[in-house]
Amino acid sequence: MKVSIVGPGIMPIPPTGWGAVEILIWDQKLALEKLGHEVQIVNTPKGIDILKEINKFRPDFVHVQYDDFVELCPYIQYPNAITSHFGYLEQPQKWDYYGPRVAQKFHNIRPNIFCLSPGIREIYAQQMGIDREQLFVTPNGVNVDQFKFEELPLSHDMCKSIYLAKIDYRKRQHMFQSIDSLYYAGNNADPRFDTSKNYLGEWSKEQLYNDLTQYGNLVLLSDGEAHPLVCLEAFAAGLGVVISQWAAANLDVSKDFITVIPEDKITDLEFVDTEIVKNRYYSVNNRQEIREYAESFAWEKVIEKYYVPAMEKIISK
Repeated sequence: MKVSIVGPGIMPIPPTGWGAVEILIWDQKLALEKLGHEVQIVNTPKGIDILKEINKFRPDFVHVQYDDFVELCPYIQYPNAITSHFGYLEQPQKWDYYGPRVAQKFHNIRPNIFCLSPGIREIYAQQMGIDREQLFVTPNGVNVDQFKFEELPLSHDMCKSIYLAKIDYRKRQHMFQSIDSLYYAGNNADPRFDTSKNYLGEWSKEQLYNDLTQYGNLVLLSDGEAHPLVCLEAFAAGLGVVISQWAAANLDVSKDFITVIPEDKITDLEFVDTEIVKNRYYSVNNRQEIREYAESFAWEKVIEKYYVPAMEKIISK
């Protein structure tokens, strides 16, 4: 199959630094090619240029990975679907600008949609009135082999947890800086965050792939997420996760290395700290189990289980 993947046209693909969507697109491309498909990445901000590049390639299917491009979907001459990575998609009360600017367009255009979780699929059906026959659950995948994995982290890092994400209002890092064992990596865009305490700076991709395994577990307590790639990356490196309820999409929360902090306990820092320590102790001692769980999110498996059946169904319409 010939597949075109349309990126946001904001950062290069693959990204030279941070860029979760760009990393997802690149790894998706590599996995599709590994499975024998021919892949084109279109990564330009202008709609007319996007359509020209797609038409030149003449794909069997087009996957648009940026919801701002939803207005292009009716003009793409080939079977297509679009994915949104908007962090508050499951919380309409927080849509603000997103509602009139993007959500209304989805309602009017009613494209085929690749939804990152079952919860997001329900939002499109119930909030935007889109036919369920046009909604397909296609979770993110991860390039497991890209991540260094050690059975045990370095002894001095076994008692450290890492909050790996862009530091901003949605991620809420500043709320947890009194927890001494918690370290932070990511571009700082939040003036409330104190960079003088446990701040590791912005990691390169090489640091991500090589150093993540040296920490006891990952913390992600955002107030909104779609299907966060960083959790899958943590599993690939052998780390358990302590997450907010908004970051739990597609995860088996019955696993002992996955701890969900309820929203009504998120400001109880003593409780949060205790849960981080408990999760870290289990995770450090059960790394092989975590790494095996990561394999269920390997891109090749995700594509064969979710993407290919969805693409084939849309093509056959």
